[in-house]
Amino acid sequence: MRSLFFKIFAFFWLCTALIVGVFIATAQRPTEDAIRSAVHRGLTPAILSNAEILIRSYESGGCPALRASQQSVEPGRMPLDLLDKNGDILCDTKHRRVNLAPLPAPGTVDFRTIDKQRFGISGILSGKTTDYFAVFELRRIEPPLVRGPIVKRLLLAIVISGLICALLARYVTRPITRLRTAAQRIATGDLKARAGTGSLQLDEVGQLVKDFDYMAERLEVLIGAQQRLISDVSHELRSPLTRLKLALDLARGESHHDMAPTLDRIEREAERLSGLVGMLLTLSRLEAGESMPETSMVQLPDLLAEIAADVEIEAQSRGCSMELERMQECWIEGNQELLRSAFENVVRNAIRYTQPGTAVRIGTTCDNNEVRIVVQDQGPGVPDSELDNVFKPFYRVDTSRERRTGGVGLGLAIAERSIKLHNGKIRARNLRPGGFEIEIVLPLAVVTV
Repeated sequence: MRSLFFKIFAFFWLCTALIVGVFIATAQRPTEDAIRSAVHRGLTPAILSNAEILIRSYESGGCPALRASQQSVEPGRMPLDLLDKNGDILCDTKHRRVNLAPLPAPGTVDFRTIDKQRFGISGILSGKTTDYFAVFELRRIEPPLVRGPIVKRLLLAIVISGLICALLARYVTRPITRLRTAAQRIATGDLKARAGTGSLQLDEVGQLVKDFDYMAERLEVLIGAQQRLISDVSHELRSPLTRLKLALDLARGESHHDMAPTLDRIEREAERLSGLVGMLLTLSRLEAGESMPETSMVQLPDLLAEIAADVEIEAQSRGCSMELERMQECWIEGNQELLRSAFENVVRNAIRYTQPGTAVRIGTTCDNNEVRIVVQDQGPGVPDSELDNVFKPFYRVDTSRERRTGGVGLGLAIAERSIKLHNGKIRARNLRPGGFEIEIVLPLAVVTV
C-alpha cells in the first residue's frame, strides 16, 4: 500500500470501526420484552378509563351511544371494544368473539397474541346491570421495535465512519498531491509551477505548501537570472569574435610565412571559442523552455547517413571509423536542425572517446510506434555512478581528458534537451566488456500516402 491517502483512510477507518464495534457490543440494550412492558404499563390506565366511558354510554344509550363514544375516545388511535361475559363483542355486525381464557385479574390489562394479532384484554369491569370486558387492538399504536442482528447495525456504523474518514484523508493528502504534481512540473522545466493555488489551509501542511511555493519562486528567479547571464554573455562574445576573425584574415595577408603556425593556432582557438558560444546560445534557448520551432517530416535514415558522412573526416583523423547499420525506412516529426544537432553531438562525443582502430556504430530499430537510435563506441566508458550526470551542462568525468579531446561538456546536454523537446528519451549505459552506448527513443510519425 503505497498511497498515503489509503494509509490514512485505512488507519482512521479501522480505528473508528473498532471503537463503534466495541461500543455496540458492550452497550446495555433493552430487550424487546422490556420495551413492550414499558409500553403496556403506560397504556393500562388509559384502557381502563376509556372502558368505563364506553360502559356508561352503552348502558345509557345502547349501541348508538357506544359507537359514538368509540369515535370520540381518541379516534383512530384507541380501537377499544366492549365484550360481554361470553367474549362476544357488543354491537358488532360481524358477531365476533374473543377467547377470554384465562381471565385477567380485575383492574388489570393482559396483553396477549391471538391469531397472530396483539390485543390488550382487561379484567372484569362492573356495570349497573352486568359485568363487561374490554379488548384493545395493539396493531396501530405498538411502536415498531428495533429488530435485526447486530451485524447490520455494525455494518451501517462502519459505512458512515468510512465516509467521514475518506473526507478526512482527502483533506490531509490533497495538498501533498498538489506538492508532488508541482515538483514533477518543476523537474521537467516548468519553473512557474506552484502547489498552493487556491489553498486556504492554515495548518502545518498549508505552511509547507507556502514554503514550497516560495522556494519555487526563488528557483525561478535564480535560474532565470543564470540563463539570461549565459545568453547575454554569449551574445556579447559574438561581436569581438567576429572582429578577431577579420583581424586574423588581415594579419595573414601582411605577415611573414614564419607567423603562419601561430596564426593557425589563433584561428583554431577562435573557431573553438565560436563553437562554444554557439552551443551556449543553443543551450540557453532550450533551457528557457521555448516552444518547438517549425517542424516537418524527417526521414531518419537519410539524416543519420548525412551526419555519418559529415563526421567521417573527423573520425579518420582520430584513427577510428564509422559503421552505419542498414536501416529500415522510418519517419519522425520534428525540427530537422535540432534533431541533427542532437544526433551529431552524440556521434561526435563517441568519436572523441572511442579507442584508435575501433569503429563507432550507429543503429536504428523501428517498432511499437517508436524508433530507437543507438550510438556505440569502444571507449573506456564512465563510472556507473556518473551515468546520470553525463547530460548535465559542463559536466566532465575527467577535466584533463576533456581538454585533450576538445570537449567542454555541452554536447550531450544539448542533445538531451533537444530530444526531450521532441517528446523523446535519451539514456546512457556502459557496455560489457568495454564501451559506451547512448540510446535515443523518439515517437514515430504517422505517414499518410
